[in-house]
Amino acid sequence: MSALRLKPDDAVDLHIHTMYSDGHWQPVELFGYLAGAGFRLVAVTDHDRVDRLAEMRALGESRGIVVLPGVEMTTNWQGKTLHLLCYGGDLAGGALARMAEATVEGMRENTREVYAELERRGYIFGRREEVLAGQGGQALRPVDNARLLLAHGHVATMAEALVLIADAGYRIVSAPVADAVAAAQAVGAVALVAHPGRQDGEIPRHTPGELAEMLASAPFDGVEAYYPLHSAEQVKAYEGFAHERGLLVSAGSDSHGPRQRLPIAYRAGMVAALLGRCGVEVEGT
Repeated sequence: MSALRLKPDDAVDLHIHTMYSDGHWQPVELFGYLAGAGFRLVAVTDHDRVDRLAEMRALGESRGIVVLPGVEMTTNWQGKTLHLLCYGGDLAGGALARMAEATVEGMRENTREVYAELERRGYIFGRREEVLAGQGGQALRPVDNARLLLAHGHVATMAEALVLIADAGYRIVSAPVADAVAAAQAVGAVALVAHPGRQDGEIPRHTPGELAEMLASAPFDGVEAYYPLHSAEQVKAYEGFAHERGLLVSAGSDSHGPRQRLPIAYRAGMVAALLGRCGVEVEGT
């Protein structure tokens, strides 16, 4: 990125998802909201998607918002799912882009297999075109099959839907975290562990002690310390972990759309070191 300057109080959010992964933000709608709320810089971090970065940058430019290149990679460590946020550099080129493409294609293949198995079991999805209208009526990610089950009344809750698709053959497609970190750093990006204190469904919590162990084999660049589901104690612990090891910290809402959670206006000064590594100067830091 070219040299940019922000003020310490400028509003930033470094973790947002759109319809291109598992969010329900339409990109134009998202940037309309961000502009109206006064955001100065954001990162759209759709899961394993680096093919829409130019579109996001153009939408940001049209609204006077700086778009930091970003992606949330689906990785694994010691047999457990780990999400890795990557920022800056040439995310759309090199090994990271190939890894992201392979992950997306693997997920799509599994999603098709699960959809076929659900139909074989007698589940009917007559409103598929309507429910998945934002992606041409196609089930592209595992969550799409869950959405279809819920929308058609085959289950009462999303939790039930996730159990059902797991029984129908859903599997997580991911890359080893060490490989993803190396691929990100090879294209000039930084790699940070996403929401380490969150625990739900397939994503386990990672304590500072576990992160220290992980760091030995996968030298990531930092952690997402500021996160809406982290307690004050967790924020302090992850900040301390990063500070002790000279690592970066990030701040993100993990907004998937207005029905879930809106973007959060974090202060640019909170993540000045990270932004600086990505070519964005924060005044006074």
